Amino acid sequence: MIKDIQLNDFISHKDTHLEFGRGLTIFVGHNGSGKSSVIDAITYALFGKHTRKSNKNLIRRAAGAHSAMVRMRFTLNSKEFQVTRTTTESGMPAFSQFELVSESGKAVNKKIAGGERRQYGESMSAEVAKAIGLDYEKLRVAAVVQQGELVRIIEAQPKEFKELINGLIGIDRLDSAYQTMLEVIRGFRDRLRDETGYTDEDIPKVLALAEQKAKEMVQLQSAYAEFEDEKRMLEERVSQLESKIEGMEPAILQVHELQTKESMLVRHVNDKRNSIEAEAARTDRIAREARNSLKLLEGKEEVSIRLQMVNSEMEDIQSRLVEIEGASGQLRGFLECAGRLQVQNGRCPVCNSPVQKINDMFDTSHIRAEITEKEVEKSKLQKSKLNLTKEQRQLAEQDKRIASAEKFLADNSISSPDEVLKLEQELESWRSDLAKLPKEISKIEDPMILAIDDVSRSLAKEIQALRERVRGFSHRQYTDAKLEKSSLSQKLLDVNRKLGSYQKAIEDAKNTVDSSNEIIGKLQAASEFAGQLERVRSLIFNRDGMVGISLRSWALKMVSDKASEYASLFNIGVSRIELAEKAREITITCYGRHGEIDMPSLSGGEKVAVALAIRLGIAYMMGSNRLDFVVLDEPTTHLDEERRKALVKIISEAFREGAGPLSQMIMITHDSEIFEDSEVDQIFRFAMTSEGSHVTRE
Repeated sequence: MIKDIQLNDFISHKDTHLEFGRGLTIFVGHNGSGKSSVIDAITYALFGKHTRKSNKNLIRRAAGAHSAMVRMRFTLNSKEFQVTRTTTESGMPAFSQFELVSESGKAVNKKIAGGERRQYGESMSAEVAKAIGLDYEKLRVAAVVQQGELVRIIEAQPKEFKELINGLIGIDRLDSAYQTMLEVIRGFRDRLRDETGYTDEDIPKVLALAEQKAKEMVQLQSAYAEFEDEKRMLEERVSQLESKIEGMEPAILQVHELQTKESMLVRHVNDKRNSIEAEAARTDRIAREARNSLKLLEGKEEVSIRLQMVNSEMEDIQSRLVEIEGASGQLRGFLECAGRLQVQNGRCPVCNSPVQKINDMFDTSHIRAEITEKEVEKSKLQKSKLNLTKEQRQLAEQDKRIASAEKFLADNSISSPDEVLKLEQELESWRSDLAKLPKEISKIEDPMILAIDDVSRSLAKEIQALRERVRGFSHRQYTDAKLEKSSLSQKLLDVNRKLGSYQKAIEDAKNTVDSSNEIIGKLQAASEFAGQLERVRSLIFNRDGMVGISLRSWALKMVSDKASEYASLFNIGVSRIELAEKAREITITCYGRHGEIDMPSLSGGEKVAVALAIRLGIAYMMGSNRLDFVVLDEPTTHLDEERRKALVKIISEAFREGAGPLSQMIMITHDSEIFEDSEVDQIFRFAMTSEGSHVTRE
């Protein structure tokens, strides 16, 4: 039961304090005067929730209002509690506290909870819900009847009424458990899939896989046996070829030796021929060079004498050129002096005496003629020098060749044409030897033809002996045997590889069959367990299962009993109200002294009484004997005159002298005249002023 509530700057209330007692309390006033704000204050104080969308809307719109505060005291049995909440103008919670004030009349003042730090497991709202047995949503259903909701409860469709009852008794938790159980089953199957790769739903697939792998294993074993037979045949043939090749090995060694000796003979003969060819070429070159050198030596003395003469002439020409150059320089000096001493007007340029004849020494034309003569002579001498220089160079080159020829002859110990003749005779001998050797040796028919020295003669004899020993041996047969063995060995490798592959495939298939059979056993056990879980989920957690039906039966019986009890207090001729579940709906049936009463035959007032009785029964059931108040918000809205009067009469008589079904009922209305002739325990009148809501008690 609510004892009092304090509102500071809350919605339209600046500073409002309301004290409540037992019985019927009426809030009257015009729309917007702050009546319904008290409901928001109650739910905000208890759970921090309201109908104003945002906490910012809780702050009173007035200068100086920066926060809103609600404090409410209420009693449960012998305990008195107090809840306090404050919010800032930004809408953030500033303070919240839930405390036990007293117990059995003794002061306690113990803090139970504060704040809403759910991540740390702290929630004042959760502690309040635990204390009163209702959360915010269920309190709104059980204790607060919204405008126009009073009579609608008996006029609703039976299916809708069943959903209402489901919501009231927490079938949503059963639905949650139903879904959770589904998640449990799915989780079980996920773990089963992680462990085995399958779930119990895959049993047919695993059975099919095991059957398929069993068939594959039979086919693989058959193919494996065929390859085993082929392997034995190949091994036998390879063994035969190895014996045949082993018998040919001594002959093949001699054949290889024969081939080696033949190669050695060919190589020796080729080397010998190359050596003779090289020696012949060297001898030919020396003989020709020696003859040329001897011929050069024949003119050695003449070249030497001529070179001396040319050198002497070069010296004479050079001396004459020096003399001419000196004389030309002297003449150019005279020419410069003569140019300064020229006769002017028949007089001497020095003494100015008349001149009859000029000395050749001072005659410029004479001097120039002499200079020209010297230049012509100089040019002739230079041409002669140039020709001599060319001849000198040729003679020097010839002299160098003669010196080189002398050195060549000395190096080769040749001093006469007879010695050159001996070289030419030796060359003819080399050429005669070369003529006896074939130019190209592709095949040795008769090795003795190549016996040109002791080494080749020895090799030729060995070749003849080896040829005699290997006579009748077929290298082709040996090669064919080797090739066949190699081919069969490769086939044998391929067969062994395939046998290994088939063996691995057989083992894999067997392992798959074994593991599939093991998995099938696990899956069948899991299927049985999952089936049990599904049955538990269907029977226990299904909203229409045993638990759901049992809960609804309990709830409907409690509501029926309490509604019948309240209806008997209203004196409307209804002795029992029965709520019963049928298929997927819930029906409401009223009984009087003469049996079942047809619902459409009830008067407007009787319907209001039945609806109120059911509402109060629901409130009792929801509160589990802890909820001891109900708020009716504008219950007369949408009611005709007859039903309004009936509602007021029923409520007034029900709460006369404190004999009401609940300790406390708060009724909010703007239709104050309907209570003029009724007994009301207290009336709070709400009016809107410039300072906000103003509340007076009558």
